[in-house]
Amino acid sequence: MVMFVLFLTKILGFWKLRIFAQLFGASHELDIFWASFTIPDIIFMVLVAGSINAAIIPILSDELYDKGNRQYNRLFKQLTMVFFLLCLLIVVVMFIFAPQITNWVVNNEYANRVLNIGYQMSASDYPLFLKLFRIGLLSPLFLSLSAFVTAYLQVRKQFFITSFAPLFYNVAIIIGTYILVTYFKFDVTAIAISAIIGSVLHLLVQIPLLIKYYKQDNGISITVKEVVENSSVWKAFKLAFPRMIAVLGEQFNTIVNTFISFTLTAGALSAYKFAFSLHLFPVNIIGGAVAQVALPDLAKYACQKEEGNFKKVLNDSIQLSMYLIFPLVAIMLVLRLPIVRLVYGTGAFDWQDTLLTAWCLALLTASIVGQTVMQILLRAFYALKNTLKPLIAISFGIVINLLGAYFLTNFFSHYYDWRPILEQIWLQIENANGSGVPFVMKSFIDDLSIWVTTRGDSTLAVGGLALSISLSYILQMIVGVTMLNKVRKVLSWKETMYPILLKLLNMLLMIIGMYVVFKLFDFKLDTSKTVYVLMLTAVTSSYGFLSYLIGSKLFSPHEYGMAINILKRIKGRFRNGTNLIH
Repeated sequence: MVMFVLFLTKILGFWKLRIFAQLFGASHELDIFWASFTIPDIIFMVLVAGSINAAIIPILSDELYDKGNRQYNRLFKQLTMVFFLLCLLIVVVMFIFAPQITNWVVNNEYANRVLNIGYQMSASDYPLFLKLFRIGLLSPLFLSLSAFVTAYLQVRKQFFITSFAPLFYNVAIIIGTYILVTYFKFDVTAIAISAIIGSVLHLLVQIPLLIKYYKQDNGISITVKEVVENSSVWKAFKLAFPRMIAVLGEQFNTIVNTFISFTLTAGALSAYKFAFSLHLFPVNIIGGAVAQVALPDLAKYACQKEEGNFKKVLNDSIQLSMYLIFPLVAIMLVLRLPIVRLVYGTGAFDWQDTLLTAWCLALLTASIVGQTVMQILLRAFYALKNTLKPLIAISFGIVINLLGAYFLTNFFSHYYDWRPILEQIWLQIENANGSGVPFVMKSFIDDLSIWVTTRGDSTLAVGGLALSISLSYILQMIVGVTMLNKVRKVLSWKETMYPILLKLLNMLLMIIGMYVVFKLFDFKLDTSKTVYVLMLTAVTSSYGFLSYLIGSKLFSPHEYGMAINILKRIKGRFRNGTNLIH
């Protein structure tokens, strides 16, 4: 059910962007809105969002299972107050110095690039940016309160309502923006106001369930002295700090990628953004849902030192997420062109844009696996009260991404220089005449240093950004697995790697079969028409899912049984009219 709600939220996210495009187009004013909300978003991400999974949920879990409901509610109140006051302090300082910050952004070319603004702002943009920036500063305050309520409810395993909160956030932005612009003739300020309304709804939708659990301990009062002397509060900050550093590192990573992206053509950069948004679909829906549901149990078993149950929940979570992720990776890889055409192929989005976006999507598919596993590994580290080792793993990934973003964009910008050489090598091997291969390989290696350090003219350079992201997350996953096993031996060949390899084999068989079906129908259908593209996608993906499902009975019987049981339980709940909130 969490996956289903997250799927709806993601769909609404695309609809939200479509409404923005409909009302404002690719305008400079819309750029200013995105830029003005960047700093408030960073405040929330660094201070609160990163701390929730890394520190707040594990600490609250300890308190609930060690000391009971009353102490759990007391600690929740203390942590919420401390983090909210810290967030409030930063927001107030930013609000006071907003004119100076706005002046720096408007008059600084590098600041414009960091905030991803299409072209240099001028003095005439100052009033709009300042107004949007100050409105946006309200967002972290409401979202921080809401995030703590989410943590409180998730520790109590109330995932349905907490998953609905982002959905209400998107609905408020969509409806609010449309009404304010269409009927009241607002400018992009309508989006900012609607975002604040959405933040409030994000909180309010969770309040009734919070009150239900919290009212049993009415009269809990706290003092400043009590908060200062509470070791659990200090422990939360100690655990949260490395995660805050990691989030800052990821933001720095994004900034560097933004600077590199400005060396690409505008069409190539847009293709990358479109592909990046598509590849996050399975990561957010499946990886996010599985990791979200697993964390409270991981924290509980870590607290109670039940290593067997901890190990089982971790491995079951990884196996289930891989079981669900692999067929989607296969579909994105084989059907990347029709998927891109169906999602984006309207208006000015031409065939060249489709090819570039599909190229990026293909290179991003590997990162789907890495990101999904890393989300679960991070929750395991957090449950074990270890936030330093994840920081190390993420740091490795950041370094690889930064190096890859530079060297790989250069390498792929020479695509039409080195591609013929590789084709020549393949033809010589294919014709059983490998006598010239060493010479050609030497030529390829000699030129490699030039290709990775100089910029060519191919638009396929954007593939370097996509591939660097994939390599970054794959390395993070490998380092994360290695470090987690040093902390606690919970991942093994028999229970972790071997089942994943069987699923991978099932996916490869699915890819081969889908490719044959795809080519068979592609030759017979006029794919210049949307209806035939849709038909091609539906037939090929249906075959792929059927193939994977049949194969999973042999390669993944445990996850196959889990999936069937989940579907049966959901069907039974709807049939019996069970209240899903409970």
